[in-house]
Amino acid sequence: MKRMLIITTVLIFACGSLLVQTELAEADSFHKAVAESPALGTIFLYPERIRLKDGGFFAAERGMMFVPTKRSDKKSAVIGIEIYRFSASAKAKPGTPPIFFLHGGPSFAGLERSLERLGTFEERWLPLLDVSDVVVVGQRGIGSSKPNTIIDINTNFPLDRAVTEEEAVAALREVCAKERAFWEGQGVDLSGLTVIEAAADVNDVRKALGYEKIIIWGGSFGSHWGMAFMRYYPEIVERAILRGMEGPNHTYDHPGHLWNVYKDVAAEAEKAPEIKGLIPEGGLIEAIKTVVKRVKKKPVKVTVTDPKTREPQEVLFTAREAGRLARGYSGGLPGWPANVITLYNGNFSEAAKRAVLRQGSRRFSTASFYMLDHGSGITPDREAELKADLAVKILGDINSHYTMTRDVWGSDLGDEFRQNFETDIPTVIVHGTWDTSTPYENALELVPYFKNSKFIPVIRGPHGAIRAAMRTSEKFRKGVMHFAATGEMSELPDKVEMPPVEWVIPESEKKKEN
Repeated sequence: MKRMLIITTVLIFACGSLLVQTELAEADSFHKAVAESPALGTIFLYPERIRLKDGGFFAAERGMMFVPTKRSDKKSAVIGIEIYRFSASAKAKPGTPPIFFLHGGPSFAGLERSLERLGTFEERWLPLLDVSDVVVVGQRGIGSSKPNTIIDINTNFPLDRAVTEEEAVAALREVCAKERAFWEGQGVDLSGLTVIEAAADVNDVRKALGYEKIIIWGGSFGSHWGMAFMRYYPEIVERAILRGMEGPNHTYDHPGHLWNVYKDVAAEAEKAPEIKGLIPEGGLIEAIKTVVKRVKKKPVKVTVTDPKTREPQEVLFTAREAGRLARGYSGGLPGWPANVITLYNGNFSEAAKRAVLRQGSRRFSTASFYMLDHGSGITPDREAELKADLAVKILGDINSHYTMTRDVWGSDLGDEFRQNFETDIPTVIVHGTWDTSTPYENALELVPYFKNSKFIPVIRGPHGAIRAAMRTSEKFRKGVMHFAATGEMSELPDKVEMPPVEWVIPESEKKKEN
């Protein structure tokens, strides 16, 4: 019988949480298989039935593409990239290149769970099949692709204790170093987990399925990934549809550009009749600045009831939590003004309840997430610009998870990769003006490099701007589908405007009404 050693390490996370990481390290090695690994370039597909909301099934294909971990290494290990393929409907014009759909993150867990939710396939995928085949490519080292380099993080740090910056940095670096050592000890060449190799995965899938050209459809990290493919395989891309733009030098988010969203939200919310009389003097932006200053000067401790244990729980808000508070704690952007008003009035109870709920949830990441993002990295000039931005005083270092760990993971594609590039590939670019994941200014910077493109701002649009615009504008929906099918941009609108926001009313005011 093999002997197993269970090692449990408790670490302090950067946000003031505990990391509980459990590793299983064998005293003896795993039994090695006698059979050889699949040959590189091998693809294995099998039938997959997707249950439909109104009954019956849709016949799809699911499988694994076997590719090198690192193509420059002739002795590279083989890894598996999961793929789905949905066949075009009878409405699709024969000969139209397939849509290769590239998800964001990098954190794509695969489609299995989402497709188990009835109606998801009909809403998200079925309409695209009137254009062509759809191929969904997994992300190397993540989710349903294998190996899944998962990191299990359990956040259980006592919420009533402050954590120093030194403790937080040391703890996060330690857990990352252990994870890197673990995966490399299992023979996983982490240096192959880059977006350039991920772009090559897409090309290998294309070749294995017998397609000459493809249509790229990607958002967020998927746009970053799609741009890498367009850069290194331009002759393969017939056209592209991108949203939530993350350019070659946009992996680190710009605090000033993110803060611009909150400024826009504040300006609109202050005109709304339902909350206009509740706005602190000076406006929402000045109010949240005041909250941040107060917390930094004097930490706030609140006692709330833990929803699971029903026991009292103290929560301490210190300078480290001030940046998180500035972005709100519930309700997304429609709830942000209510959050600001509540905090400004000295009520931290709702924020504390949310902190307790976050503490009890499990957090997962992957070594591949770190390697992919660190590989893309940031140029010194842009990093200096981000650090000097005044919004850092309010939001804090929103890129600290990168700056604290990049030398631990040691992945860097270099500044040449981070330079923008010009392309003549027909491209539709869609970006929400209220995108808090990939700021709108990313698109404004990148659009001039797309010489044959149509840029469509989505006013008040979120990170998922294409889906939001499709639900709001029939003209946009028809136009983007027409472009996907034909490459013609004439039916696309110049912009899409989301409906007016239904603002959340502060809890204190709701209680007064009742």
